[in-house]
Amino acid sequence: MQTADWALVISIFSLVVSGASFVWNVWSKFIYPKPVVRVSFAMVQIVGDDLDHIPEVLRLSATNMGPGDVTLSNALIKFRGHFGQITGYALLSTLEEYPRYLDDTRGRFGVGFPAKIAVGETFTAYLAPAHWRLAKGDYQRIGFTDTFNRNHWAPRQDILRALPYIREQCKKAKIDWRAGRPL
Repeated sequence: MQTADWALVISIFSLVVSGASFVWNVWSKFIYPKPVVRVSFAMVQIVGDDLDHIPEVLRLSATNMGPGDVTLSNALIKFRGHFGQITGYALLSTLEEYPRYLDDTRGRFGVGFPAKIAVGETFTAYLAPAHWRLAKGDYQRIGFTDTFNRNHWAPRQDILRALPYIREQCKKAKIDWRAGRPL
């Protein structure tokens, strides 16, 4: 083959690669865009003038960063084994109409879900602060799943920051989080 033949082959190959790149960019940005969801997890306090004590609650929130709407279907945690394999998921029961009702025993599965979030909006799910399953800390991630079965996770650093507060709340509520039962 001559130099001109090699130049033609390389040019055709470059055309195919650039065409595939163009199609992929149009597909991922305009035809089937995936929304970016930022998730955070923390122990928070509710401050008010009419409260005798300051209630604490676990807050799991998701902010839709765009480019399209997203519908969250549930809150969950993910477990990992010793070698990085996924060993399972657990659904979280969220508090019903919190902070309207400060009774944290009214947690149910599916409260507030599905939650449709427009671009720039935030959805918050509240969890009981004395949660023995979360106090164990043997889960790898906590977050939301959407209707397309994509998972959106809070940073691991948020979990590690909230863990001492969760264990403290379990101790106050007389829950042995190591065994998963009341003392």
